Amino acid sequence: MSTMDITRDQAAAELDEVAARLRLNNRALLRVVARAHKAGMRQRAIEQHLDVSQATVHRLLRQSAENPTVLEPTPAEIIDQRTAGQITTDKMMEQLLSWTFTFGTVPKVGGVATDAYEPGSWDDVERAFYRGQLTESELASLMDKNKDKLEQAARSV
Repeated sequence: MSTMDITRDQAAAELDEVAARLRLNNRALLRVVARAHKAGMRQRAIEQHLDVSQATVHRLLRQSAENPTVLEPTPAEIIDQRTAGQITTDKMMEQLLSWTFTFGTVPKVGGVATDAYEPGSWDDVERAFYRGQLTESELASLMDKNKDKLEQAARSV
């Protein structure tokens, strides 16, 4: 049996792990570029250290300037850390169970609901569950912990 002979489940698990690492690395890149720029480094210097184009550095800086919240930790990041093997399930659940979640809303204009949706941090949990990154048991624990807020969010729609 060669190293290329794996089951579909093994292949899917490998894909999930690499995808999680890619998302984590992209967030790390965004943060390090923002910190370097804040420390006074010019885009050309950052580009040379990272071996990426100046346009990439510019895009990352613009992204973090337009939406500084992209630099903050998220539940998705915590879940990705577990998927990538960087933290244990217990550590992930400990962090998620202590997280103060926000819940998505539909903005209203003049009292009328728009067709837009502003996501909250709970959306990360739902997305992770549907991706297969959280088990039914893990989701149930998180839902139980946030039961009142989930019910309140459902009533506000």
